[in-house]
Amino acid sequence: MAAELRLEQYVQRKIRRAREYFYFRVVKDGKETRLPLPHPFSAEYRTAYDEAHRAVFGVIPGEFASPTGIAELVRQHRTSAKYDRLPPASKAARDYALNLMQERWGEFEAADIRPVHVQALYDSLSARPATANRRLDDISSVFGWGRTRGFADVNPCRKIERVSSDGSYEPWPEDALEKLLEHGKPEIVKVALVAIYTSQRRSDILLQLTDSVIDGGTWYLSQGKTSNDVPVPLHPVVLAILDMERAKRRKAGIVDPRRPLLTNSRGNVWTPSGFGASWRTEIIRLQLRPQTNSDYAEDAFQPTFHGLRHTNATMIANAVARNPDTFGGIARVKSMLGHLSEKMAKHYARRAEAEHMNAETMLLIPEIGNRPAWIGNLSE
Repeated sequence: MAAELRLEQYVQRKIRRAREYFYFRVVKDGKETRLPLPHPFSAEYRTAYDEAHRAVFGVIPGEFASPTGIAELVRQHRTSAKYDRLPPASKAARDYALNLMQERWGEFEAADIRPVHVQALYDSLSARPATANRRLDDISSVFGWGRTRGFADVNPCRKIERVSSDGSYEPWPEDALEKLLEHGKPEIVKVALVAIYTSQRRSDILLQLTDSVIDGGTWYLSQGKTSNDVPVPLHPVVLAILDMERAKRRKAGIVDPRRPLLTNSRGNVWTPSGFGASWRTEIIRLQLRPQTNSDYAEDAFQPTFHGLRHTNATMIANAVARNPDTFGGIARVKSMLGHLSEKMAKHYARRAEAEHMNAETMLLIPEIGNRPAWIGNLSE
């Protein structure tokens, strides 16, 4: 297996005509600086990187760094066992948070960061609540790790006022879902269908759905977010999609059971960021969402990918609500989604039970008086 290529901060990788190019890229005050670098595995890379860093910032990394500063906290955390044990998707998210800490607070002592500074950083990201909350969680984890290692006595991320993002994860209405499945591009629809039928998160579907963890029609998944081990039975629709991908792979002469099965329109494995950009473009093309978040009408449905997971949960909950003793109630919803706690499973189960009970309650209301003759003849 090839060695993992982990790019340092400010390093950008480009591929043109099957060749790799690396750059030291920084945007400051609206001005871009981009300096060429050799391959990170080459002997010349370290010197070239330090020289590029000095050219842009006046110092090489860590040259005058305080042993208790944010820069040193970021550096040590990246080399820690805790960071190294993170699943790939969680490690990518942690890198975003570490880079953000370096960019915003890299010149300060870790102990000098106060809740007011964290709140200001969080507020700058609040237009995308899910992203803001994930960054805050990761930054809090880094400060928690550093607190027992002499960087700070308290975690400044405690009691930060968060923006609620519950509304953006609502289940998909039937008409929007039909539009996506009937008119969406195949490479997008394939991933969406897998999400609907498995209820798993986007990063797990894109990165962990491989032949090496599928056995007898069951996907043995270790969830990236929670590290829960979840056996996911694969619906016939999903199995058919995976057979299509395997056929394309055989035609291309690719033999790698650890390679993710789902691919983009060029036959390449999806990256989470690449799929995210393609998803947004496709949803806009299908007119399921406006170009910008500010153009959403009040209380309008927001078609997020994560909402497909909630669509699955709603469908399961609605089905088991008819007979929770037979179908398992909350336990079935929790088992399928692999939730660490029962909070979200209870949310869906209770909501479905309430809707089912209310529908039955309507049958108990007797007809009141004589129904006017015009009711039932509205088409005339």
